[in-house]
Amino acid sequence: MNKGISFYFGFNLKPEISAKLIKEAGFTSVITNADKKFKYQNGSIRKQIKIFKKYGIKLSSLHMQYNREELPYFWQEGKAGEHLKRRLIKDVKIAKKYGFTCVVVHLDGEYSKIGEKRLKEVLALCEKLNVPLAIENIDCQKLFLEVFEKISSPMLKFCYDSGHNHVYDPDFNYLTKFSDKLIALHLHDNDGTADQHTLNKFGNINWKEIAKKLKGHEDISLDYEILYRAKNNLTEKDVLAIVKNQADELERLIEAAE
Repeated sequence: MNKGISFYFGFNLKPEISAKLIKEAGFTSVITNADKKFKYQNGSIRKQIKIFKKYGIKLSSLHMQYNREELPYFWQEGKAGEHLKRRLIKDVKIAKKYGFTCVVVHLDGEYSKIGEKRLKEVLALCEKLNVPLAIENIDCQKLFLEVFEKISSPMLKFCYDSGHNHVYDPDFNYLTKFSDKLIALHLHDNDGTADQHTLNKFGNINWKEIAKKLKGHEDISLDYEILYRAKNNLTEKDVLAIVKNQADELERLIEAAE
């Protein structure tokens, strides 16, 4: 299976050094974003693409540009909601231009007709450009479920985030319920108390259970969204090696699952 990692994984490295280390660790793809606020960490999207091509790294998902506090505006009347819609449309066009597999989206707030209209406008463009829009499970399950219940589009897909599921709604089985919509993964671990985006050695997610639910989805990249913050002596190379071993082990678990 293809294995990827977030281009920024917790270390403030120059973009080219990050790409080189990711390639040397054995990853074949990256998940990234085009958000200017992360320019220091990741470089401009144009610069990122150039570096990925240089090192033969494939593109996986593109994360939407957003500030968490702004997300509810998408569902409200006003210029702020329209601005969010235009920014999401821009991300869809960027994904099409460079060949990302999908755009991953965070949705927060209260479902409304104005938000539904905006999301349908974005999805109409997605259908025209053949770019899937993958809604990620975050800490807003009610809105997530309403979107899939009320909006229908062949480009409306699902990005499964293991860490979010473990912290916010561990008893809800996203992978089974939305198996037919699954197109992207954000894999990371935590101890169940907070969204830590950490390594398996510091978390307690049951990866055998996740492997069982991923059986039949071997075409989806095993992408790890790591934001390593632990205070110890692990270097960037150490972290990449650990995550790559985690990805290899998850692949073995998926292959062995019945």
